Amino acid sequence: MASFNSKTLVLYFLVGLLFVFWTAEAQSNQDCCLSYTRAALPPWVISGYTEQSSNEVCDINAIIFHTKSGIRACTNPKAKWVKKQLLFLSKRLKKMSNQDGF
Repeated sequence: MASFNSKTLVLYFLVGLLFVFWTAEAQSNQDCCLSYTRAALPPWVISGYTEQSSNEVCDINAIIFHTKSGIRACTNPKAKWVKKQLLFLSKRLKKMSNQDGF
């Protein structure tokens, strides 16, 4: 069995402690949606989206629509209009990929 001197143990402890603080800070710096927007966005303003999962750092599930003007809108993934916009974006992406020959 390998023997560790006290300096090595202290070094491992400090590295472990720094790792814990670093990961906690990274998680606390997440931009999470805390509530949903009530306004439905028209499809022509949406440039893309990301999904937020409550299984991760954030408290609620959300679809975050990104607009062409740089705004991020937190929306309820269960809302009918949100599902409709996701379908629209999916069709638009499929159409773009067909035009590129993929």
